[in-house]
Amino acid sequence: MPSAFPSALLGSGRQLTLRGAGHSSDGQTVTEGELLVTYAPESAAAQVRDLGDGLIEVPAGMSWYGLERYLNRRGAAFPVLPDYLQLSVGGTLSVGGIGIDSVRSGMQVDHVERIQLIDGTGTSRWCSRTDHSELFRFALGGSGTVGLIERAVLRTVPYRRDTHLHRTRHDTTAELAEHTERMALRDDIDIFYASIRHGVVQTTTGWRGSGPKRCGDADCAIVADLSLRGNYGTARTVAPPAGHARLCADYIVPAGQLAPLLAAVDALRHLDALDRGLELLWILIVHRSSDATAFPFTPVGSAPVSIAVGFCTSLHREFAAVDATRTALRGLLERCLELGGRPYLYGFDVLDAAPAERLYGADLARLAQLRSAHRLDHVNAHHPLVRATVSAPPDSAHSPAAANDGKPDDRTSRSE
Repeated sequence: MPSAFPSALLGSGRQLTLRGAGHSSDGQTVTEGELLVTYAPESAAAQVRDLGDGLIEVPAGMSWYGLERYLNRRGAAFPVLPDYLQLSVGGTLSVGGIGIDSVRSGMQVDHVERIQLIDGTGTSRWCSRTDHSELFRFALGGSGTVGLIERAVLRTVPYRRDTHLHRTRHDTTAELAEHTERMALRDDIDIFYASIRHGVVQTTTGWRGSGPKRCGDADCAIVADLSLRGNYGTARTVAPPAGHARLCADYIVPAGQLAPLLAAVDALRHLDALDRGLELLWILIVHRSSDATAFPFTPVGSAPVSIAVGFCTSLHREFAAVDATRTALRGLLERCLELGGRPYLYGFDVLDAAPAERLYGADLARLAQLRSAHRLDHVNAHHPLVRATVSAPPDSAHSPAAANDGKPDDRTSRSE
């Protein structure tokens, strides 16, 4: 595929849906009558550039598995990886990106130096915290609503092969919540994840590196290349039974609010629509630095420490079951908002205009302005964020950087 193709396609004016690896919830990124623009990771490794000083430039279509293998062979690693490594780099950067490493390293977008972004005219520009800074902030976590991420420059860290994992079983979800909140207060942990599956409630805490660690009992293990093994969260990739849809969703609240959010999720177990119950529930902790960039639409808000609760379940592909599930998830989203949290936007779509306005306020109006200025009306028009901009107040305030990002300028260039 010629490298100029994405620019020509976005500049064509055709109705387009942008998609990463397609690992979203039950076809969220598939729409009728639109052209689907997706990534092909097979040839991506040949396009990676080592820029020195720990910076790596990668095509957005590369898989995290391919990138991590590439980096590890050169003594480097990316600070935060998703649980399923066949996701595309551009896809997860477009929704924020969290994982078991987030307990120390925040979101994936926190480690992005700059991105190459293509707008609706086919114009390509490099965006960073200093150049086209508003487009940079709105693109990372913005679900493709301000253009297609074509390439990204990422900050890497030294590769550490071994991880010491310490597992703890819990008798109740209340005990799980209490233990997780204690771990969220610590600043010396490299890995954290928790799960509830088949009635087993368990947390896992880990430290990266090959130095001596406290690993002298049956609940501790030293694991090589943990992320590449894919030995956590694998149930998310299992195909649902015939006639069922797989549903996965994530909600993130500030530390201190885990117990009430868990109680709201647990109430879903008793709904007839979710006839198989919750197959898997997982919890992650997200620490962000005090000087981290404020991205308008990422799932982690302004709290320095947040806790993510996600789940997967199956439901019958029939209108009554789907409608009942959407109603239940609207209630769960409302509870998340009451607790000061946010949803992960990749998940099952229940984000209507009213909660979107409560969550994002003036940023919705600014999103509408950016989409208009960069001729993006034909790109991802079905996305909940875009639909919500219709009712956003037109005179909302926007950031000082708007003067540079509100319209294309002479510093832009075409992709070659």
